[in-house]
Amino acid sequence: MTTQENVLKILHLNDLHSHFENYPKIKRFFADKSVGYSDVLRFDIGDNVDRSHALSEATLGQANVDLMNALDLTAATIGNNEGLGLPKEKLDKLYANANFDVVLANQKDKGKQPSWAVEKKRVTTSFGMTIDIFGLTAPYPLAYPQMGWDILEPESVLAQQLLESDADFTILLSHLGWRFDEQAAMTFDNLNLILGAHTHHLYEYGKYMNDTMLAAAGRYGEYVGEVTLRFDDDFQCIQSEIMAEDVRHLVALPGDKEWIQHQANQGHEILQACQVAELSQSFTNHLPEYEATQFVAGLMGEYYQVPAVVLNSGMIVEEIPQHLTLDDLHDILPHSIRMVKFTVTGLELLSIMRELYDVGNYLKTQRIVGMGFRGKQFGDIVTQGLDNQNDELLYQGSPVIATQTYVVLMPDQYLFASYFPILKSSGSAEIQFPRFMREIVADDLANRDNS
Repeated sequence: MTTQENVLKILHLNDLHSHFENYPKIKRFFADKSVGYSDVLRFDIGDNVDRSHALSEATLGQANVDLMNALDLTAATIGNNEGLGLPKEKLDKLYANANFDVVLANQKDKGKQPSWAVEKKRVTTSFGMTIDIFGLTAPYPLAYPQMGWDILEPESVLAQQLLESDADFTILLSHLGWRFDEQAAMTFDNLNLILGAHTHHLYEYGKYMNDTMLAAAGRYGEYVGEVTLRFDDDFQCIQSEIMAEDVRHLVALPGDKEWIQHQANQGHEILQACQVAELSQSFTNHLPEYEATQFVAGLMGEYYQVPAVVLNSGMIVEEIPQHLTLDDLHDILPHSIRMVKFTVTGLELLSIMRELYDVGNYLKTQRIVGMGFRGKQFGDIVTQGLDNQNDELLYQGSPVIATQTYVVLMPDQYLFASYFPILKSSGSAEIQFPRFMREIVADDLANRDNS
C-alpha cells in the first residue's frame, strides 16, 4: 500500500556564475520547499563560482562555498569554472569548509580521487529506498591536464558506475550539457534522474526519455529547480512533478538589495586595497588608437616572448587608470580567458588573418556570451607585430612568406568558440596555463613597479 510518506523532494541549482542578486530568493525557496517533507535532497550542479564577481575574485570562491553551506546542500558537483577557473592549489582548498559532499568521478589527481571529492554518494530515505548520486563534469582534454588534473571521458565512467550500482534509484549531477544528458537517458536503463547544467538549458516542466527524468534550471539563478517524486512500496516511481521556477515570480524582501550590494562592496574593498602599479599615464580605449588594447597586447607579447599579438578591443572593458588596483584590473579584464600561442605557416596565417578581420567585422558590435568572455561586446581586431600595408600582410615589418613558420598570441576564446574555423583547424595551439590575462598584467606591472 502506497503511503503519503513515500515522497522524495529534490531542489536543485546550476550555473549560478556568482549572480548573487538571485541568491536571497533561492535560499528562501530551498528552505520553504523543504517544509513538511521527511526526505529532501538539495543539489548544486556546478559553475557556482565565477570570478567575474568581485567577491568571488577576492576570496577565490570561498564566499561562494559559504553561501552554498547556507543552502544545506546534500551534495554538489563542479563545473568548468571551478575546475579550470581556479589554480589546482586553490581548487584543492576550495571546499575545505564545505558542509556538503562534492561528488565527482571523472576528474582525478595523478590517477587518484581528489581529497575533496567522492566518486558517489549513497543516501537512504526514511522509507528505506537507497539512492546513488553520481557527479560528472565537462571534460576539456586540452585544458585539464595542463592545470594538473587527469580528466576522464564521462560516458565510460558513468557506464561503470551504473553497472556497479545496486541502488533502488539513481541520480546524476551532470555538468555535461543537454546533448550528453539526453544521450545518456537513451543509453542507460538504470539511470532514473538527470539534473543538468553547463549548457544553461531549461526544462521548465522537465523532460522524460526512455524512463529517465531530466531536469534543468537555466543559468544565473534565474530559475531554481524542484522535483517531487512519489514511490510505491517497491520503490517504483508512480508520480512525478518537475518544475523550474522563475525567480522573478518569487517575493523579494526589503533587505535583499542591501545584502546584494554588500556582497559586491566586500569584494571591491578587498581588491581596492591591493595596488598593482602607478603607471606613467592612463590609457583610453577608443577607435582608432585603442591605446588600452595596445598596452595590454604589448604586455602579453613581452611576457610570453611572442612578437605578434591579436586582441579584440572589447576584451578591455574599461579604460586603464594611472593608479591601478586589483579592483580596477578586475573591472578592466573580468574574463576567465588565457592566451594561446598559435604556430602556423605563412599560408595559414594569411587565411587566418582574413578570417579574423572578416568575421571580426561582423562580431564587433555583438554581445558575446560564454567561452570565458565577460565583456560588453567583441569590438575591433587590434594587432601588434602584424600589419596590413598595400594589401600585404607584414609580420614584424616583413612580408609573410607562405612556407615559413610564424607564432601569434591570441585569446583562448578564439580557439574554443566557433567563430573562427580556419584558425581552429590550422597549425598547433598551445594554451598558456594557468593564469588569466589580468593575472599576467598584474604580475608583470607589479614586478616592473618594484624593480
